Amino acid sequence: MSRRFVAIALILVFGSIAAFASVRLERHAESIDSSESLLYLPNGKHLKAASMGQAPLLADLIYLWAIQYYAVYEREDRYRYVEHIFSGVITELDPQYTDAYWMGALILIVEGQDLEAGLRILERGMELNPDSWMLPYLAGWECFHASSFDRAERFFKMAEAIPGAPSYVRRTRIGMASKSGDHRRAYAMWLEVLQDPEADATTNRVAERQLRHLKIKIDIEEMESWVSRFRDENGRNPRSVRELVSAGYADAVPLDPFVREYSYD
Repeated sequence: MSRRFVAIALILVFGSIAAFASVRLERHAESIDSSESLLYLPNGKHLKAASMGQAPLLADLIYLWAIQYYAVYEREDRYRYVEHIFSGVITELDPQYTDAYWMGALILIVEGQDLEAGLRILERGMELNPDSWMLPYLAGWECFHASSFDRAERFFKMAEAIPGAPSYVRRTRIGMASKSGDHRRAYAMWLEVLQDPEADATTNRVAERQLRHLKIKIDIEEMESWVSRFRDENGRNPRSVRELVSAGYADAVPLDPFVREYSYD
């Protein structure tokens, strides 16, 4: 009972402190240029020592306060202290607070257009939570949205290697190889999945579908290269794919995944 009473009392105390600090901060910000406003929060290590064993609770309170603070879009300096608040304070108080890493990264990447700063927060979370597949998975998606497919694949690979990662993480990783334009490597990776006896039925269906799509892309790329070589050497386009074969540009007429000849115009 006494521990419960202490926890309730701490909630009230920290809530009052957060409210008071917020009012003081707003008044201070109104008196000076907003670009010079500061977030008066010490490092999380110091706050943790002063939290009387209630560091996760204090992290929750600061997290809620930070969301309110960063919801004011008119602040000119709103991205300036995001790393300090989310990586240096909240997650120092509670290193397993994965939502805080994600929220801080979102603010910097989506709103602040600063991919590197957001990834630093997520990578800090990965360092302190090596058993969490979610953080590298989220980092992979942010790299995907930035069209950095090679980097996204590396993060997805990290997530896939962590025990407990769902099967779709592997599928997403392979998808990045295809997105980067390396269709042959993606084909080989999907073939490996299809041959994996531990792959589930859903993954096998996805692999079969992706292999069909990739085969078509690879075949078209090859045929385009044959046509280009034929045109450069003969001054005209070939009349058919069979002419490419008879002229020695291809060993055989390629067939699509349904064992049909490709149409050629």
